[in-house]
Amino acid sequence: MKDLSIVIPCYNEQDNIIPLFEKLQSLIKLDNNLEIIIVDNGSTDGSLKIIKKHLLYKNNSIILIIINKNIGYGHGIMSGVYKSNTKCIAWCHADLQLDPFEVYYAYKKYKYELCNNKIIIKGRRKGRNIIDIFFTNGMSIVTSVLFKFNLSDINAQPKIFSREFIKYLDDYPKDFALDLYLLIIAKNNKYKIVDYPIVIRKRLAGIAKGGGTLGGKLILIVRTFKYLFAIKQRLK
Repeated sequence: MKDLSIVIPCYNEQDNIIPLFEKLQSLIKLDNNLEIIIVDNGSTDGSLKIIKKHLLYKNNSIILIIINKNIGYGHGIMSGVYKSNTKCIAWCHADLQLDPFEVYYAYKKYKYELCNNKIIIKGRRKGRNIIDIFFTNGMSIVTSVLFKFNLSDINAQPKIFSREFIKYLDDYPKDFALDLYLLIIAKNNKYKIVDYPIVIRKRLAGIAKGGGTLGGKLILIVRTFKYLFAIKQRLK
């Protein structure tokens, strides 16, 4: 069994695939004990065609999961998580705002703790604009008040956890609430959440799929708050 799976969902990321795969090629050369799982999450652009033409796919250096119809961010990621066959699992986005090497470095730093303790590693974003910080902090405050434990920067990537933790994720949301769900479930099961500082880079191409615009942020917040109250009732 390999050490770490990195699950990367791709939904209409045709302009980001090549630079992403260049990073992944270098990462695999650095450590061949990695499992890279790419999830084409129902893309309607040329993403899948580009993936299949790349040497990483042709040489079986990645695992490709094809979802014909996008039914949500959470569903795409968890399709990759359940396909993984490693001691630890991480997920991150395909837009290269987070360099895949940062995921690897975070794992290496906490490898022993991940394998031996109840711990979740998550990103804590630096270099964000004031509007993004305002919305993120607001969501974190509401979540912390509702559940009586501190959570910060809940949507930050990556998320890294041991294979043992998968058993708690059986009732996961299929949408963008997945990151929040993971942290709440972790806290509810006495896992320690450790922040790993990461620098957010400018998106290379395309548009953010959740909360990229002001309107998108408001929609995401409303959906997240609805989910917060729903999961609060379910965990009583």
